[in-house]
Amino acid sequence: MNLFENIKIFIEIVDSGSFTQAAENLQIHRPAVTKALQQLEQESGVRLLQRTTRRINLTSEGEEFYRRSKPLLAQADDLLDSFAPERPLHGQLRIDMPIAFARQIVVPKLPAFYQDHPDLEIILSSSDVRRDLLRDGLDCVLRMGALDDGDYVARKLADIRITTCASPAYIAQHGMPQTLEDLQHHQGVNWINSNSRQVMPWRFQHEAGIEEISIPGKLILDNSEVYIAAGIAGLGLLQGMNFFLQPYIDSGQLVEVLPDFPCPTRRLSLLYPHRHLSHKVRVFAEWLEGLIVELR
Repeated sequence: MNLFENIKIFIEIVDSGSFTQAAENLQIHRPAVTKALQQLEQESGVRLLQRTTRRINLTSEGEEFYRRSKPLLAQADDLLDSFAPERPLHGQLRIDMPIAFARQIVVPKLPAFYQDHPDLEIILSSSDVRRDLLRDGLDCVLRMGALDDGDYVARKLADIRITTCASPAYIAQHGMPQTLEDLQHHQGVNWINSNSRQVMPWRFQHEAGIEEISIPGKLILDNSEVYIAAGIAGLGLLQGMNFFLQPYIDSGQLVEVLPDFPCPTRRLSLLYPHRHLSHKVRVFAEWLEGLIVELR
């Protein structure tokens, strides 16, 4: 058990980025964190961390140890859960998801989730930049659209409807597009992939299949909340997830355009970094699926 406890402390040091923060998160004394790492390095026979006065860095052996030990701990925890299915969720769950999804969908519903799981601590990062599961110490990531190759398992949650729209002020000034060809005479608020730094094409479904179009535009964004704000301000056409845009359509701040040219749906997936799905991630995934069902 000391070995498992030392591994848990090592993982927390890496995830939190400091000995002091690891001690605070685990509610133990700072010297106990140092001692646990020393014992682990002695047991393994290698140096796991390079420590300076300002930061810590994983050694190459430390990176490999971290990569292999994190799923091991998750499996050990899930093993106990399998023999005690009524055991309350506990510990930490580290999640990353898009900003708009966190703010509009997940966070407003978290009070109800905590009522069922009061002993679970959620560390929720929200970003429209794709993060690395292992490097950033995440248990799971919510991701929209096509998935890159990587050391993870993807659990499909839903196919999300995509809507094209614009503000009434934009339509009054530029007119309502009637065909896909009309889009070349309009302005789009374009979205850039923060990882590839490529502007994303606009996609439409019609009888001949899926067509990808580049729409002229003077504004390129990588933040979902700013993206919606730009559309409401009349800076151009938008194309995004319907359940984020529909409230603004219902209120009259946005108007759907090109309804005869629907957009192909986009896949919403939950990614986790190994093939053993931990009990905490499984419960959270099922809860997320319930939220999505309510939205569709």
